[in-house]
Amino acid sequence: MHISKDRRRSPGRAVYSAMLAVPLFLLGIVPSAHAASFDGMISYAGYHVGAFTTADGSRAYCLEPGVDAPVSAQLKPTRVTKLPGYSVEVNDAWGWRGTVNTQAASETQMRQMNWVLAEHGDTADADRAVAVQVALWEIRREPGNAAWIDGKYGLFRANGGTANVEAGKRLAAEARTAALAPGHASPKGELVVTTDEEALGGSVQYPAGTSGLSIAGGVFDDGATQLRVEGASAGSADWTASPHEPSWNSTTEVTVTGTWSVDEKYWPAELILHPATRDTEQRIGTGVKPVVGTNTGEFAGTAVSFSHDFAPAITTQVPAEFVQRADPVFRDVVTVSAGSGGWPSAGVAAFMPIVADGTLYGPFEAPQVEDVVAPDGAPVAGAAELAVDSGPGDYAVELTVQDAATGYYYWVWEIREERQTQAVRDSGFFAAGAVYSDRFGVVAERHIVPTELRLETALVANRLEPGDRSLIDTVRGVVGSGTWLRDEEHAFIPAVVRLTFFQSDGRPTQQPEAPENATELGSLTVSLAGPDSWVTAEPFELPEHVRGWVTVQACLAPEDQDDDSGELFVPWCDDYGIPAETAEIIEPDAPSTPSEKVAATGASAGELPALFAAGMVGAGGLLGGIVALRRKLRAEVSGDHS
Repeated sequence: MHISKDRRRSPGRAVYSAMLAVPLFLLGIVPSAHAASFDGMISYAGYHVGAFTTADGSRAYCLEPGVDAPVSAQLKPTRVTKLPGYSVEVNDAWGWRGTVNTQAASETQMRQMNWVLAEHGDTADADRAVAVQVALWEIRREPGNAAWIDGKYGLFRANGGTANVEAGKRLAAEARTAALAPGHASPKGELVVTTDEEALGGSVQYPAGTSGLSIAGGVFDDGATQLRVEGASAGSADWTASPHEPSWNSTTEVTVTGTWSVDEKYWPAELILHPATRDTEQRIGTGVKPVVGTNTGEFAGTAVSFSHDFAPAITTQVPAEFVQRADPVFRDVVTVSAGSGGWPSAGVAAFMPIVADGTLYGPFEAPQVEDVVAPDGAPVAGAAELAVDSGPGDYAVELTVQDAATGYYYWVWEIREERQTQAVRDSGFFAAGAVYSDRFGVVAERHIVPTELRLETALVANRLEPGDRSLIDTVRGVVGSGTWLRDEEHAFIPAVVRLTFFQSDGRPTQQPEAPENATELGSLTVSLAGPDSWVTAEPFELPEHVRGWVTVQACLAPEDQDDDSGELFVPWCDDYGIPAETAEIIEPDAPSTPSEKVAATGASAGELPALFAAGMVGAGGLLGGIVALRRKLRAEVSGDHS
């Protein structure tokens, strides 16, 4: 915060200040004896930023970007729901000059600032306090004050405050999702109604927080159309359909609705204002605690119907999307239902048998677009036949595909009239040539055989000369079997490789895993955009104390991949101690003595005549000779790697 050397207030600000002061004095509020304290703030070239300590001991922060810091005695704090806009002319001691305009704070901004202050503002950590202040500025950022805010960020960064600025921006971003408004809470789910076609009934599953259920076209188990739900836990209730009377109807529709009530915590759009007695000075603020309340509402109605027609439906859900080449079994769960008319039967359990056929399409290099049917020429990995002999329900299917290649696979299931037994075809439940099929390219019916990558790596240099602490590694991915999976845009899915650096006193021995006596120095990641191209990783800086040997192990691990890509690559690591991934740290030469045959340049005695002959050692030429020789040696070392 600062004290301006030249600042003019706009008439609007003066009117606002006068309006604010009147009710305070009418209530008998008088200024406190002390101004807010700057103690504990961080100074960036004399510009103090952080938490003010108010007269009542609170930690308060500036709420008005560009306005002078409060140095006069404080008025007593008051709770406010609005922060008016203002316009000020600024000419400060840090070279910023211009007009700062800020609109009145919105309800959302008030709520976000309250969250920042209440959750993070009461801190004795000076760096954290700077982040809080930056977050408040970010929340109030707009075109009229952005230049002033960015100017101050430049001042902070120039004086070691980059981390504080970035921390504040992250805090402001978090506030946008964490500062919840009232009415945000709702049940974790909707009403799910299931039917039992044979019993002309079913059940409704309701989420936690449900307070009551209502049914039209049926009754609950106790014969009532209203059901009060006790407790806050999720549960279910059974119901039975009531066919229309007095005449029969081909369709009976049952609709279930409900009400809910859930607890919620939200943040008021309010602040505690700590104004100064001078209306031209900054108003600082603290936060208000969250409110714990209750939110109520109604579920959307869920309807089901019953008819006497038989229209079988088929859907599938693969229990595991990923299939490994080592266990190439494609498993699917086929759910067969009877539609709204029930399943024809000759008794309680004697269901009419039908046959369903499944086709597994694939492999495809990229995900397929959902469509009614598979595209012409689509590859087929295999087929399965399912005997649906127990009526509606779930049926497990397994299909083994030897040597399944990397790619995307999709199930498509059909119930075809022509594939049924003659007895079923003669029953009249199927029209001639009828086909009941699900769609091609449905994500729930998709399998993925992951990409198998093998990593090739090599350090740029295998010797680190004295004073050189940077290791640079290069990596490329080579497809081990099949292809490299692509995304919806047919671009290769990036693979993130982790490079882990280990130190050992002696030359490492190549082996699958790092030995216990190897010291892990750290790691970094590098992204591969496709196969066979070498990628250079960022330099890894070795700590000054590290001596001996350093080797790098490259790994492809699910946890390092981008979101939703963790299982798209088979986990794999290269060996520890690969020679191309190992570097020796060269120790500085011991100080020489006059009797030694090694010159001060670091060259051997045999190389010195060449330097003298070149005129590089002599009066005024020794330093140039040293530099030239070191460049020569480095060039030779670098030339060893290709």
